[in-house]
Amino acid sequence: MNKSAMDAIKELGEINTTAMTRLTQRQMDMISLYMESGAKQLEMLSQAKNVQDLATAQSKLFTEMNEKLLDNARQTVEVLVDVKAELSAWVEKGMQNVSEVVPMPKMKK
Repeated sequence: MNKSAMDAIKELGEINTTAMTRLTQRQMDMISLYMESGAKQLEMLSQAKNVQDLATAQSKLFTEMNEKLLDNARQTVEVLVDVKAELSAWVEKGMQNVSEVVPMPKMKK
């Protein structure tokens, strides 16, 4: 029973580590996106000849960034759904292990 509990704790730690690694990557991607967007905006400001060019370029940049933000959000939700599935499987496995060690009393009819 002790080994089973330690294995379960180790497995939970692995799930958490994997989840944090994946979520940290999503955050790093967001930082890169903002840095890239800032650089593009500075470049756009230096190359704009008039207000109309600036507005057009900003609109394009906003559209591109919005698509990338939505993609990142979708990927983040996928990570969270995967983590939920892993945790659910972990709990079910734990409940199965507990029921094998400590049998539940049967109800009388």
